Amino acid sequence: MEYHELTLHVFKIKQADVDLYLTVMRASDLLRYAQIDRWDESNPLGYQRPLLERRVAKAVDYLLFEDKIFPTSVLVNIRRKVDFFPINEIGRVGEYGILRIPENSLPFWIVDGQHRLMAIALAAREKPEYENYPVAVTILSLPDRYSEMRIFYVVNSRQKSVPTALAQRHLKLTVFEKGLDEIRRFETKRRVMAAIATYIVDYLRNDPESPWFKRILLPNEQRRGHLISQTSFADSIGIMLMKLPPEDFDTNKLDESLIKTALLLKDYWNSLKDLFPEAFEIPEDYTIQKTVGCYVFHLLFPHVYLLLKRIKDFSKDSIKKILAKTFENFTKATGIEMDSEFWNRWTGDPLATGTGMKTVRKLANLLIDSIPLDL
Repeated sequence: MEYHELTLHVFKIKQADVDLYLTVMRASDLLRYAQIDRWDESNPLGYQRPLLERRVAKAVDYLLFEDKIFPTSVLVNIRRKVDFFPINEIGRVGEYGILRIPENSLPFWIVDGQHRLMAIALAAREKPEYENYPVAVTILSLPDRYSEMRIFYVVNSRQKSVPTALAQRHLKLTVFEKGLDEIRRFETKRRVMAAIATYIVDYLRNDPESPWFKRILLPNEQRRGHLISQTSFADSIGIMLMKLPPEDFDTNKLDESLIKTALLLKDYWNSLKDLFPEAFEIPEDYTIQKTVGCYVFHLLFPHVYLLLKRIKDFSKDSIKKILAKTFENFTKATGIEMDSEFWNRWTGDPLATGTGMKTVRKLANLLIDSIPLDL
């Protein structure tokens, strides 16, 4: 896309040492210079959600047949240099002047307002006068994508709905940029750990030797053969991470801790695959790779880990032996056979087909109580 230098009449204000430029633009001009930084697997540092067609359609109807007013501003960011030339002060709150945006500083990156802009574009196909629709615009000049993403995260996760899976991605980037101590000041520990867990999600999802290869639904992705959403999978792993010994999951060495845990979880789930082959062969017909199974086995994992640590053997063979003995003890204690059919969606045991966390915790606790004292 070829851009040309822009000059805009703006009001400049400052909030928390950040300059904001308030202006108005014709819809066609704003659309010409705007781009959207959407998250997908090929753009993992992106942050925007996909357009929701129903939301856009409602906004188009609103413009064509109802009140026709979008009073709130579209928020954009320019990642490179801009020049402001003041003309007049506005009391003590800001200045009026000219904002010069060089062509190599463009485009505008849409932080908030993509649905409104698309609605205006579609309305203009019906009524060309909408090309001249005046759009209130707030312009930021933040230097990088990360700073831009943080504004998007705050605006959307705290003031209106943003998909949880995408919010997890935003928060993960923030953790690695700012550090855990800083993030814990304004986010719950569970949300932070779920965000961190997306690293493990990606590892398990992208490894062809993992039972989770291409089976986890990512943000902005259409459901095609996926077994569980990133949101649930990451949340269950996040809970698991909080239960690991602090000295073994060292948040001061986060990269190292995540890699080690991801490798162990791969062996853990492959051990389960060996023990329940039918359930993993046609996973759609069983709950072991659905929300129930994920939460149950991620609640069990820290206890398996402690035994592995005690015997000083973290091999897959030891993991498999511990799990086999656990299931054997479970069957002896409850009279319920723990095999693939236990996890059948339609004919399996109620402990494996229930959907509530109360059932999940009950099954997890029964398995925890069945872990052998030693091998």
